[in-house]
Amino acid sequence: MKKHLFLIIICFNFLFFGCSSLYYHPTKETYLTPKQMGFVYTPSFITTKDGVKLSVWKIHSQAVEKPKAVILQFHGNGQNMSTHFLSLVWLVNHGYELIVFDYRGYGESEGEPDPDDILEDSNLVLEFALEETREKGSKLIVYGQSLGGAVAMRSVADWKQKNDVVLLCIDGSFPSYREVAKQTMNNVLFPPIGNLFAWLFHDDTSPRDSIAKLSPIPLLIIHGTDDNVVFFENGKQIFGLAGEPKVFWEIRGGGHVDWMNLGRSKFAKDFLVLLNRHLY
Repeated sequence: MKKHLFLIIICFNFLFFGCSSLYYHPTKETYLTPKQMGFVYTPSFITTKDGVKLSVWKIHSQAVEKPKAVILQFHGNGQNMSTHFLSLVWLVNHGYELIVFDYRGYGESEGEPDPDDILEDSNLVLEFALEETREKGSKLIVYGQSLGGAVAMRSVADWKQKNDVVLLCIDGSFPSYREVAKQTMNNVLFPPIGNLFAWLFHDDTSPRDSIAKLSPIPLLIIHGTDDNVVFFENGKQIFGLAGEPKVFWEIRGGGHVDWMNLGRSKFAKDFLVLLNRHLY
């Protein structure tokens, strides 16, 4: 019964709200701020070409004048940055600066989420992060999680300043919206439902055909072997499509973008070592 209800909801959303409603699940509530977690941050807004204001947080340490690197986070498709920043904010205590932002319609960002608009907005956010990086005399790292990884890959691949990115991390992501939708529906419901309804999801803004263009940016692809949201094979597909230099990091027993545990897990400590080695 629940499976049939889920299918009805999918069809209803598509027919009455359009395909974008299947990609994005934003909320407007502010769940936590960096200040509540003991971090210093500067909130601001970026105005897009069509006048929409996007909410941005710069999270930094008062004790560090020049961060090891500025990390720009592209978050996943649910809630908003007031929950997603928690996955990376612990890096601020290790000498990094974190920039997080909300897509249109998420949190305090205006507008409604749309794949084409989000890609265009991402170029402005990349420019914003690069300007901050240059002001601090630092280096730029881009970190994309889940849907944010797909957005980041497509955005960075087409960005004129992409060679200023010293590392691109793609965590729990996928190369094709249509394929990941098909996999999810087949898993949640039953085959061949996903095959029948995958046509609802267009691939126009998928990163698949752009992944090879990311080279020569160093690419770190991270994926949990037990990810039941975006299946492990998606990470392997990204790795196969990417040019050099690239590294695939398999998180044994890891679920969906859940392996850092606020910097306390063994994987998080290994990741910190990897970052420090990469930058020096």
